[in-house]
Amino acid sequence: MMRPLVVSNYSSASPNATLEKESANLKGKHSKYRSLAFTEQGIAMLSSVLKSETAIRVNIAIMRAFVAARQILMQNGGLVNRLSNVESKMLEQDARLQEHDHKFDTIFEAMDRGELQSKGLYYNNQMFDAYVFVCGLIRQAKRRIVLVDRYVDEKVLAMMLKRSKGVSVTIYTYDKSKVFEVDLATYNAQYADSPIEILPCYGMHDRFLFIDNIAYHFGASLKDLGTSTFFFSKEEFTLDEVLKKSEEKRQLQEFLATEPSRNT
Repeated sequence: MMRPLVVSNYSSASPNATLEKESANLKGKHSKYRSLAFTEQGIAMLSSVLKSETAIRVNIAIMRAFVAARQILMQNGGLVNRLSNVESKMLEQDARLQEHDHKFDTIFEAMDRGELQSKGLYYNNQMFDAYVFVCGLIRQAKRRIVLVDRYVDEKVLAMMLKRSKGVSVTIYTYDKSKVFEVDLATYNAQYADSPIEILPCYGMHDRFLFIDNIAYHFGASLKDLGTSTFFFSKEEFTLDEVLKKSEEKRQLQEFLATEPSRNT
C-alpha cells in the first residue's frame, strides 16, 4: 500500500535540520516538523523533484483538486458571502440576546429586593426595554392589576400573561373595537381560570397601572411603550381617586341621555 505523501513548501523538513545558535537559543533554520497541509505551490515544487509515474499521477490529481476548489469558490462567491453575512448576523443576535438576558436578570434581582424604579425615562425605539420593565411590574402583583388606558390591544393582553396565578386583571378603557372584542373573547376562552375584565372609562387621558395598591403613571399607552420617548413615575394616589372624575362624567352622560325622554 502506498504511503501518503507529505508536502512542504520548505526545502528542508527533516527533524535533523541544521540548528543555529542565536541569542543563546537553539533555533532551526527551517521547519523541523512534517507539514499537515498541502499548498498548490508546494505541489508544483514537488513535481520538479519526483519523477516516478506514481508521483506524477498523484501530483496531477492534487493540482486538479486545487483547480476544482478554486472554480467552486469563484462560481459560488455569492453563496459564500451570504453565508458569511448570516454568520455575522447570528453573532450579533447572540450579543443582543445576552444583553436582553442581562436586563431580565437586573429586573428580577430588583424585584427580589423590592427595588424597582419609582420613575424613569424611556427613549424612542426602546420598545423591548420598556416591555421588560412593565412585565417586571406585572410579575410583582400579588392580588390584583388594574390598568386605566384609553387604547388597548392584544399586546397588552399578552403582557398580562406574565402575572402570577390568582392575580385578577381589570382594564378601564375608552373604547372597545370589534377586533379587540374578538381578541378579548378568544383570550378569556383560553384562559377561563384567569379572565380579564374590561370596563369603560370616561374623560381619561393619562394612563395608570395599579399593581395591588401601588400606582404608576405612564406618559404613553402600554401598547405603544418605546415607540416614542415617554416618562413614568410611581404615585401616591388611589384607584378611587383616579376613577372619580370618570364616574362623574359617566353619570353626566347617562343623565343627558335620559333628559330628552323626560322633556317629552
